Amino acid sequence: MSEGISFLKQLKEDSLEYMEDKNIFFFKIRKKDYLNIAKYLKDHGFRRLLTLSAVDWIKDDSFEIFFILHIMNKNIYIKVSTRIPRRKNVKIESLSKLWPNAALHEREVWEMFGIIFEGNKMLKPLFLENWIGPPPFRKDFDWRKYVKRNFNIMMPEFKRDDGK
Repeated sequence: MSEGISFLKQLKEDSLEYMEDKNIFFFKIRKKDYLNIAKYLKDHGFRRLLTLSAVDWIKDDSFEIFFILHIMNKNIYIKVSTRIPRRKNVKIESLSKLWPNAALHEREVWEMFGIIFEGNKMLKPLFLENWIGPPPFRKDFDWRKYVKRNFNIMMPEFKRDDGK
């Protein structure tokens, strides 16, 4: 870790997992540290939030929430991720007070996965006005049943090239 980014040493020590590849740093953190680490990074020059999203790890019964930051004058990228449960307490603090553009990313994640971002005042439908159903990006969402129930359309069964 170069002298110019020595402030990442503390973050590395506080992480559950850490990986580095040239100018890209990956940190897996505890949910309870999510907002504090985001504040720490903002205070150390990370003014640019590139994205914030989620991954549904259905087999682990959890969601991974992550955000990616960039510090332009040092050309450093950081991905910070944490896990939250899929079924209970499906919420995490909003980063929108630190990076205003986080509000729109969180709005999309809320709509598609059902994750609540506490403190985000924009959580209202963005794409799915009049949606009647579970969040569509969850891995347990069965779109065929949804289409049949809501539109009375049967989807044809397709076979893969290998015959299965």
